[in-house]
Amino acid sequence: MTETPIQNDWIEKLRVYFTPQELLIILALGVIAFLTTSFGLNQVLPGGSAPGLVHGFLKLPGPGAGIFISSAFACVWLVLGLLLIKKPGTAIIISALMLIFSLLMALAHVGTIRFDYLALVVAIIIECAGLLALEKKPWRYVFPVLLTAMGIITLALWLTGNAKMGENGAAATVFPLGYVVSGILAIAIAIILYSYPTGKFIIGAGCAEVFYIVFCWLFNGKSGFATWVPVGPAIPALLTFSFVCGAVMAALAYGFSLLWNAYAVKGTPSK
Repeated sequence: MTETPIQNDWIEKLRVYFTPQELLIILALGVIAFLTTSFGLNQVLPGGSAPGLVHGFLKLPGPGAGIFISSAFACVWLVLGLLLIKKPGTAIIISALMLIFSLLMALAHVGTIRFDYLALVVAIIIECAGLLALEKKPWRYVFPVLLTAMGIITLALWLTGNAKMGENGAAATVFPLGYVVSGILAIAIAIILYSYPTGKFIIGAGCAEVFYIVFCWLFNGKSGFATWVPVGPAIPALLTFSFVCGAVMAALAYGFSLLWNAYAVKGTPSK
């Protein structure tokens, strides 16, 4: 079977748009993202798994609080690809590679591989955030104010004894660590975004994870539409937690990018 002219044209445009080195970086990040989210998280997460982290360690409520954790960790590699290559479409290709690897592993019956079709949507949201003028007024103030409010509300729920925990969202009977951590980090991220409004991918990753958990609430319930929505007091805390997860992972990508660039500059021979 021969390739059609349209296929040849698409492949040629991809080769022109990305250099061979950039394509190699994209492939490497796709492999790392797939391995990290599919096999590595159980080795590094407190509690041994996403539900163990969310419900066992952080004492956060559910449902759905652990389902997006692997997506949040993928944000590190999606954002890092955009920061290193600086070309739109990079994160989308990395997420597509993750899906391809997941499909290949599933066809090969290697372990239990979750086919996360929302990864492409997460990548698109992050890409769109990078294209928007979020650093300009009045938009540069919107997310710092919103995140500050989310952090304060989450902390207030803890202080007033309205914190929930467990998959069913029962009243917290132990110290709700996740409420405190999420609230404090939300306010800290708000300060960072106010001071450095160019961190648009941090906003994009946070919004992407908020979309992820809300989508799961609406469409992943086994009893029909929106049957997975948690109890009212748990919603603000889980939205804050999801944004914080994505934003923190994106912030880590910024740190990796700074190290990469510093090493690249240091390793470049002087003329």
